[in-house]
Amino acid sequence: MTTSPATILNMSPFVVTSSENLTPDEIRSLLFNVDCSLEIPIDDFNKNWWPLITNIWTKWTSYKHVNGDVWKVFACRLMKFWELSTRQKENVPISWLVSLKIVQVERYKNSPNHAHLLLKCDRIKRPQVIRTLVEKEAIKNYTPPAIASAVREYATKELGLGTSVSELKRQEVANIKYKIRGPMEKIFIGDSNLMLDISQCMSYLIEKEYKVERYSTHQSSKGIVFAHLEQIKKLEQYGWLILIDSTHKTNRYDWRLFTLYIRDTYGCWDVGAHFFVSNESCETVSQALKIIRNNYCHWSPRYILSDQSSIEAKSIKKAFPGINGGEQECEVILCVVHIMRLWMSKIYDKKTWDIMVAAMHKRTKIGCKKLIQEAIDNCAVSSIQNYIKRNYIKNTERWTLWARQHSPLLLQVTSTNPLESYYSEIKRLTSSKHGLIGAVQNIVNIDLKKRSDSEKVAFDFRTKKISAHGIEDDIIEEIHKFPFPFQRLIVKEACAVMNRLEKGKGAPGLTSLDCHCLFRNRYLLLCKHIFHEHMYGNTKLLTADVWEMFQGMFEKSGFEVYESRESVITFVQTEKQKEVENRRLTVAELTERVCDKYWRVEEMGDVRRTEAYISMLETSINPIISQFENK
Repeated sequence: MTTSPATILNMSPFVVTSSENLTPDEIRSLLFNVDCSLEIPIDDFNKNWWPLITNIWTKWTSYKHVNGDVWKVFACRLMKFWELSTRQKENVPISWLVSLKIVQVERYKNSPNHAHLLLKCDRIKRPQVIRTLVEKEAIKNYTPPAIASAVREYATKELGLGTSVSELKRQEVANIKYKIRGPMEKIFIGDSNLMLDISQCMSYLIEKEYKVERYSTHQSSKGIVFAHLEQIKKLEQYGWLILIDSTHKTNRYDWRLFTLYIRDTYGCWDVGAHFFVSNESCETVSQALKIIRNNYCHWSPRYILSDQSSIEAKSIKKAFPGINGGEQECEVILCVVHIMRLWMSKIYDKKTWDIMVAAMHKRTKIGCKKLIQEAIDNCAVSSIQNYIKRNYIKNTERWTLWARQHSPLLLQVTSTNPLESYYSEIKRLTSSKHGLIGAVQNIVNIDLKKRSDSEKVAFDFRTKKISAHGIEDDIIEEIHKFPFPFQRLIVKEACAVMNRLEKGKGAPGLTSLDCHCLFRNRYLLLCKHIFHEHMYGNTKLLTADVWEMFQGMFEKSGFEVYESRESVITFVQTEKQKEVENRRLTVAELTERVCDKYWRVEEMGDVRRTEAYISMLETSINPIISQFENK
């Protein structure tokens, strides 16, 4: 039977109760001073009661009855003995009898109440329920501050133990983590002899169905290349665009870990291959790439995205000679996030930095070069001018987006952030104290999780349907015919129409699907401007044929359709609509020119000149408007 605490206090001894209707704080209060006797099912007691009070009570004595019952006496953990004093003892012994799968809890004889608050027990030692939460997070190798924060949040919101964890300290968490991770770390230390450590790695990788090869260069540098059979298949199939980067401090030899990262047809990021190198040199890295390409699979990358590492760039050029070697050209393009971070320290003039970022995102080569020159001309710091001239004028095709307009995939993937996230996961588990075998074991475990995640994404790709509110039923029905990742993208654009309306924006006036917004350019899908025009404008763009054409893009393929613009859909119904679109663009251009000229005059700070411009504009436009209003 279950009762509330208020009921329990007014009832006779040995009230049968359970934890179902009690909060953790109420349970702790009941078992702190034990103002009434309780009977609790033993399984419930062990699972839901005892873990909450392990920091309050410690066993004093126990004995077993002839009939098999066990009688235990517990004393307050903070009890003090005053053998030569008449001062009252600070203890509240309780006893319980374990019988027939029932725990009977009662106060021991006439023992007094605690002379301290429950919070004092929590400060001295945490209850087992809190320690268990810390241990679960410690196994994942999170940092003590992160564990402390997560445990505080969970214990407060989910368990109602906010008071108990309010003063949880990082050092407490660190101590618990050390006890948990200490034995685990020993597994990853490996053999002290490097050659034996490498042999253990190779044996372990082969056992886990990895293809592995050890190599050395004439410079005495060593390396280990390894890839799972499933990863090799994906690398061969989806290796058109590759992310590459290295990370350190994963092992005690400071061998650098390189990873090739790919996005498959379902839009899921996965590993293509790994390699460790003892020395990060052009020779060592290029040799690893050649092994993957020649010995593992028929891999022919078109683009490799990396940071500004000259070693990686030279290695790729050496491994993939391109047209000079009688094969497809492999171009190295740079991570825009890495470049912008670098600019924060190198191009520290804010105005120049803004212009360079605008140049990076410019869609035309002419516009890009114009902005770069403007950044140089308007910058007063000669060192910044020289830095831009030396590093960014002659190689715009590597770091600007105008050179990637031919491929929506290159516009979608502009940074190595997905690979950085993967490395963060590895760093949580690995340590600079581990041997290579320890690092490899953690990598294999993470790779297994990635493959499992990929399988789930693949299953959901054609089967899962998104739910959305505020979208017409006929539109959501058509959206459901797309693969799930594209459903999410389209629904987000459809919902954005309401934001446009709230801001007072009118229909864009489109007469075709030729919208030049960033989303349409990047994903070739229906954008918010098309939805806005269809729902509230004069042109119903989303006919049955249009939906069918967009859905047909992904009928037999997934994200690889974005490698080129062959699937771009243009939709102009008639020559008349083409003429309307051209006239609309002409008016938009005239309006833009007028506004641009106004702001240029305004920025001069000459009020008379600005007023003269506005007056002339009104004089010219008002007769035109009046003429057409009268007709």
